[in-house]
Amino acid sequence: MKDKNKKLKDKSGFSLIEMIVYVAILGIVAVLTVDFLIQIVNTYYRARAEREVISNARLLLETIEKTAAESREVYGPVSRFNQDAGQLSLVTPVNPTPEHQTAFTDFWVDNGRMWMRKEGGSSIALSAPSVNVTKFRLERIMQGLEVEAVKIMLEVDYARPKFASSIILNSTAAIRGNY
Repeated sequence: MKDKNKKLKDKSGFSLIEMIVYVAILGIVAVLTVDFLIQIVNTYYRARAEREVISNARLLLETIEKTAAESREVYGPVSRFNQDAGQLSLVTPVNPTPEHQTAFTDFWVDNGRMWMRKEGGSSIALSAPSVNVTKFRLERIMQGLEVEAVKIMLEVDYARPKFASSIILNSTAAIRGNY
């Protein structure tokens, strides 16, 4: 009878070594799981930063191109060309003030934000606060017969350096009011 009780006693429960092995395995699995979750979160934020930069840069470029296509000419005295912090002023027949037949639309960069102002209106920030416009370089292209175009180089960076993302877009916008 004693032998039977002793065998039952030896088989029940687990030893200290087994407990240490179980805790070690559980610890390794927990560390790997946490590391995996951190990688997923970082990948999400990097993708979000890239998406934010791309969508903002595309919106800025499309807005400038559309306004340039509606314009009659580039207003040279106010525009700044061949500089990283350029400024573009366009003469457009769209929504002029009652006393004029044309209106001015200006684009410029200030403190990393792209701004637009239509004559008679207030300044509007075109870029989101989550991105910085680091370059807005313009080049005036004069083609024959007073036909002009503007070459645009736009560099947009994500504002938070931890998830760095950047894009450079180049485009040429024809001033179609001349045709």
